[in-house]
Amino acid sequence: MSETLDIGWKPPGPISARFMASQARTIILNGPLGSGKTTSVFMKAVKFAKQQQPSKRHKVRNRNGVMVPARQFKLCVIRETYRQLWKTTLQTWFKRFPQDIGTFVGSKDAPATHNITFELRDGTAVQFIAEFAAIGDLDAESFMGGYEPTMLFLSEANLLSREVYTFGQGRAGRYPDMEDGGPTWHGVVMDCNAPELSSWVYQDFFRKTLPEGVELYRLPSGFSPEAENLGGLPKNYYQDQKIGQEAWYIARMLENKPGYSRAGKPIYPEYNDVLHCADGELEPIPGRPLVIGLDAGLTPAAVIGQQTINGCWILLDELTSEPGVGAKRFGQRLAALLHERYPEYIVAGWADPAAAVGVDKTAGEHSWIEIVAHELGIRIRPAPSNALTRRLEAVRLPLTRLIDGRPGLMVSTRCEMIREGFNSGYKFRKIHAGQEEKYDETPDKNEYSHPHDALQYMLSGGGEDMAVMNRREGEWGKPLPRQAVDDWQAFKRA
Repeated sequence: MSETLDIGWKPPGPISARFMASQARTIILNGPLGSGKTTSVFMKAVKFAKQQQPSKRHKVRNRNGVMVPARQFKLCVIRETYRQLWKTTLQTWFKRFPQDIGTFVGSKDAPATHNITFELRDGTAVQFIAEFAAIGDLDAESFMGGYEPTMLFLSEANLLSREVYTFGQGRAGRYPDMEDGGPTWHGVVMDCNAPELSSWVYQDFFRKTLPEGVELYRLPSGFSPEAENLGGLPKNYYQDQKIGQEAWYIARMLENKPGYSRAGKPIYPEYNDVLHCADGELEPIPGRPLVIGLDAGLTPAAVIGQQTINGCWILLDELTSEPGVGAKRFGQRLAALLHERYPEYIVAGWADPAAAVGVDKTAGEHSWIEIVAHELGIRIRPAPSNALTRRLEAVRLPLTRLIDGRPGLMVSTRCEMIREGFNSGYKFRKIHAGQEEKYDETPDKNEYSHPHDALQYMLSGGGEDMAVMNRREGEWGKPLPRQAVDDWQAFKRA
């Protein structure tokens, strides 16, 4: 017997509405605690079920006893543990679909199935099957082999292994049977809080340009004026959740910032990945010079950017290297990158001031800056300062600046190490101090510190150091144009 389903739900905000409209084969909804992610996914399953074409073979009896065409849809919900499944996911399900509607079979610490048949206004009915299971320590391949859903829902996907998604993709779309017309839509839908950098969800969907058929919807911070689902939460929910919590929890779970590590705290808490990272690869602005920041040492790095005419910075590209790469080889790699992607742009270079000293010029030795400049065919100047506070502030200033409604610094998805460093890789290392929480006073020297040092030199040399030092506007020199090697030689002596 069919039911009349009156859900009384609408998307809690514009991003959730765009998520609901998506027809992609893989869809991810990311947001802070309380943003209505799980409910949105359940409602999306109902929407897809209502859009499913009626079966060619099966009909169901409506409330008036009339046999009507049946739309068949099967949802498979996967969690990491049964405790999570019954404590959170199923409780959200029951708010919209009580156990006494249709037929519910299941018990705690075990799978569950809910069969619901409901009528539509067009005279058809939906046969909706929802299966709930937890993978635990089971092998993903054998576990997923038992399911043949229309839609696979990976709840809190960042807590599951990538293999669940890999094998799940091959299972979604097995229902309804092709003799019934097959699925009108089929695919994988995921929700998650902000993942850690090591998570496969971050690596596959946040860090890289999304492949065709995959869409990611990221909800705003719970503290943002654009936060969604506030009407479904107690007053001051996020402010209350913040009380007594550690910084990593606030950043990931409430502000929706990916990858904040518990082993340290980020150098730039001002960075917001949703605000400061572009949706894709940024293109250079014709006619504007490139500014390059360079960090020397055993693991050299470079960052390439531009400043827009209204003063905003865009980070276009980065170059990192493995330990042991010398100045000449690094300069050649950077020259090849510039020639390939930015052949028509004039360039100004700024580097670690320490890279200009420490050589015996009387013996004909050349500094790191001179060697790299020779390979690039440009002048590279020492950045205004190597003082840590000044360098960090040169980055914080554009991060906190809004110009014509746009952030003062925007990161291209090409800049993967810069982006990961902003999110948590570039951090103050936590040190053991008994019961007291303390952090080192200098950034942790790791793979993220080198490109971020380069960024500091780029912005310092590009003019942000002047803002830090409250210098008079216009006091710094204009960027130098790129010149041919035979026109200017780094090794030429005056």
